[in-house]
Amino acid sequence: MATPTQRPYSTKGAVRRGNAPSVTGIPLLDRLVHVHPVTTVAMFTPVAAVAAALSAGGTGGWAMAGWALAGYVTWTLSEYWGHRIVLHYEPERGFGAKLHYVLHGIHHDYPQDMRRSILSPLLSIPMVAATLYISSGLLGVPSVFGTGYVAGYLAYDLFHLYLHHGRPKNRLLRTLREYHMRHHFRDDSRGFGISAPYWDELFGTSIARAPKAGQPAGAASGGA
Repeated sequence: MATPTQRPYSTKGAVRRGNAPSVTGIPLLDRLVHVHPVTTVAMFTPVAAVAAALSAGGTGGWAMAGWALAGYVTWTLSEYWGHRIVLHYEPERGFGAKLHYVLHGIHHDYPQDMRRSILSPLLSIPMVAATLYISSGLLGVPSVFGTGYVAGYLAYDLFHLYLHHGRPKNRLLRTLREYHMRHHFRDDSRGFGISAPYWDELFGTSIARAPKAGQPAGAASGGA
C-alpha cells in the first residue's frame, strides 16, 4: 500500500468506485478500523437508549427535551470542529500522516467506498465516551444530553453516507449534497459542516457555488 506521502496530490478527491485498499494490511484489523454502517448503528443506538432511560423519571419532559437538544447542538459543533481541526490536520510524513490517511484521507481518495464514509470507531468511540463522561460524570448533566449527542452523531454518519451514495430528489438534500461535493472536489479546506453547514457560514468557511457561464464571479451564492 502506498503511504499518504507517496500519493500524488493530483489524485486527492478523485472519484474511485468500489473498495479502497486495506489501510493496515491485515483484513481483520481493517474491518475494525472501518466498519459497516449497520455496525455503527448497532453499537451506538443502545448507548442513546440507555442514556435516555437513565434520565427518565428524574428529569421533567421539557427539561429532557431541552437537554437532548443541547446534546444535539453540541454534536453539530463537534462535527464541524472535529472535521476542520482533527480530520483535516494533515502532517506531511511519519505516523501522523499515516493516521490521517486511515481516519480521513482515504475517504477523500475513495469517496464512494461505503465503509470509508462512516467515521472510524478509532474516533467515534473515544469521542462519545469522553462526551458522556465529561457531561454526566464530571458536570452532572442529565444523561439524556448524551442521547441527543449520540443521536446527532448517528444522524450525521447516516446523512453523510446518503450524500455520497444516495440520489436525493428533495431540493434541500440535493443542495446539501452539492455543498458537500464542493468540499471533496473543489476545496477541502472549506465546507466542514455536513449535517450542519450553517456553522460554515458562522465561522467563515463556506464554499460559494461556482458561477455559471457568463455570470460575474461575485454573483454566486456562498450558502448551501
